[in-house]
Amino acid sequence: MKLRHPLTGAIYTRRDDGLVDVEHDARSGRFHPDGRHHSGELREADFHLLGWVGGPLLGSRQPARSTSPRPAPVAARPPPAPGTGRNDPNAGRTGMDLGLAGRRALVTAASRGIGLAIARTLADEGAHVAICARGAGGLEAARKDLEGRGVRVFARSVDVADGEALKAFVGEAAEALGGLDIFVSNASGGPGLGEAAWRANFEIDVLSAARGVEAALPHLVASEAASIVFISSTAALEFLGLPQPYNAMKAALIAHAGNLSQALAAQGVRVNVVTPGPIYFEGGSWEMLKNTMPRVYEQALEQCAIGRMGTPEEVARAVAFLASPAASLVTGANLVADGGFTKRIAY
Repeated sequence: MKLRHPLTGAIYTRRDDGLVDVEHDARSGRFHPDGRHHSGELREADFHLLGWVGGPLLGSRQPARSTSPRPAPVAARPPPAPGTGRNDPNAGRTGMDLGLAGRRALVTAASRGIGLAIARTLADEGAHVAICARGAGGLEAARKDLEGRGVRVFARSVDVADGEALKAFVGEAAEALGGLDIFVSNASGGPGLGEAAWRANFEIDVLSAARGVEAALPHLVASEAASIVFISSTAALEFLGLPQPYNAMKAALIAHAGNLSQALAAQGVRVNVVTPGPIYFEGGSWEMLKNTMPRVYEQALEQCAIGRMGTPEEVARAVAFLASPAASLVTGANLVADGGFTKRIAY
């Protein structure tokens, strides 16, 4: 079976062994029908057309093993930290194949917490990752952790509020990984009051996302499976007891992502948001509140319909899905991952 890609003009040809040969601009590559690269200088192809041309393998034949590095099996995930309620029902599951093997992802603020969990999950799915954070010590530990999962890793100490430094990091990351398919903006100035907090949340939450997209866009447009994911917060959705800059700037991210999703769709770039509720992890804000303001912590815990707070790994799995070719029809969405913490009816 042979088909020509309607947009790129690349030729997709099914082989007798079930693999698919792709020829484009005098380059060729061989792929598995599920999107994994097998061999050849051409390393990217349309995930959907590969599946259409390759189709299911017949009989007992198995696809040839990929020559690309594969991650080690995903270890069983630990249960949520003590005090968060019932265990994660997904702990220990390795999940579905999202078609992320060989993709190249950049995650900001990824040395701990949700950012590190996102980078780990993408790496466990076979994606090469670039990460940044301000603290060099935590960043080095994260780099070693991610490299141990069998993927290429590019790590730099960057203050995302420094626009020029952030743009330079994006360019260096794309060069180190051979391009970018995924951009995840996770950095945040965190809660706070006063004019300094307004400036911090604007510079770190909003401007770093906007600047990062601007720097990553030329590389994303060159990808055949480009995706942008912003990390917002349920503080943007409902009044949670205190008006603060963090709430407003997280809401701005959702609005900006919606506009970007429309503007960039014609260029093949999807844009979505993941909005976590209370997420408990060691060293995180909810552990601090549990120890210093137990009443506030207990009140928040009571609002979680599932009886516990979330884990960084649960947020990371939501991000990995939206960033992956498996979510190819989804753009402009805000996926709320809060265990029923917010009570609004969303249509």
